[in-house]
Amino acid sequence: MAGTHSVFLDTGLAMLFVVHCVVLLWALNRCCRAQASSRVAVGEHAEEGGGGADGLSADQVGELPCHKCKEGSGGGECAVCLEAFRAGDRCKVLPGCEHGFHAECVDSWLRKSRRCPICRAVVVAARGKNAGEVEAATALEIVTQR
Repeated sequence: MAGTHSVFLDTGLAMLFVVHCVVLLWALNRCCRAQASSRVAVGEHAEEGGGGADGLSADQVGELPCHKCKEGSGGGECAVCLEAFRAGDRCKVLPGCEHGFHAECVDSWLRKSRRCPICRAVVVAARGKNAGEVEAATALEIVTQR
C-alpha cells in the first residue's frame, strides 16, 4: 500500500512539473511575440515620420535655422557640449522653445532625439516660407535657460 501512494505522489509531482513547464513556455512565447510586434509597429512609425523612431531626419535637421554667433550675443554655453558660445560659432536656435546650441552639437543630438536637450519640448523643423522668418527672429538672441 505504501508503494502505491509513492507512485501516485511521484506521478502527481511529474504532472505538476510538466504543466508548470508548459505554462512557462507559453508565457515566454507570448512575451516574445508581443515584443516583435511592437518592434514592427515602431519600425512602421519610423518610416512614416522619417528620421528613425526617435530622432529627426538629416533633411529635417538641415531645415532648422542656423546663424553665426555675434560678439556680445548674451554669452552662455551650449547645453550639449558645455562649451561657451564664441563669436563666429555656428549656432542653431530651436523653433518654439528658442534654446540655442552649437550647430554640430544639436544636429547630432536631434538625429537621436526629437526633443530639446534643455526643456524636452518636441522640435519641429520650420518649413517653407516661414523658415526664413524663424531664422531672422532667432538670430537675435540665444536663450540658454528659462
